[in-house]
Amino acid sequence: LKDHHQPLEALKAVEEQVEELEVKVEKPVERRVPDVVQPSGPIRLGAKVALRTLGNQGIVTALGEEDAEVQIGVLRIRARLGELMLVGESDSTPEAAPRVREKPPLTTIQTNHPSPGIELDLRGQRAEDALDKLSSYIEQAFLARLPWVRVIHGKGTGRLRQVVRDALKGHPQVRKFEAGGNSDGGDGVTVIHFDS
Repeated sequence: LKDHHQPLEALKAVEEQVEELEVKVEKPVERRVPDVVQPSGPIRLGAKVALRTLGNQGIVTALGEEDAEVQIGVLRIRARLGELMLVGESDSTPEAAPRVREKPPLTTIQTNHPSPGIELDLRGQRAEDALDKLSSYIEQAFLARLPWVRVIHGKGTGRLRQVVRDALKGHPQVRKFEAGGNSDGGDGVTVIHFDS
């Protein structure tokens, strides 16, 4: 203060400002938690939903009592059911009464056909055995109304991948198939999309 020719009162004013800031910093941060909102309708496996918080759309790939896993492109995101809204429905107004979510069994979909899961691992299988498992799996996944599934065949020599993809060409229930994304197994995985 002497070097800058400041009076002692200037130091007191600065100390008061520092104390005020310390009080603000010591206060716990109040985290704003959105009101718990029920989904805009019954959420089921394979349902197309929008995340209210992100504004993105995806497919429900796993369902729990309070949350769900949603596939958005190559990302899988865990979200609370209250953050999900069925696509095609408008967000309800705050004063509207929330609908109660039906509790479907975790392993079945509305069609009452059990879900075989979204993934089939064929690594290490002989081609003939792999084709039998693939055929049965596609039938179960189609009946369970899954929108898409992943078949893991590995990279290896490429023989099993070729056998799988040849079997999918012209398959009546398969709309299209493609290699997995870079973060999803790449050419060691085939993603199958079904006709609705």
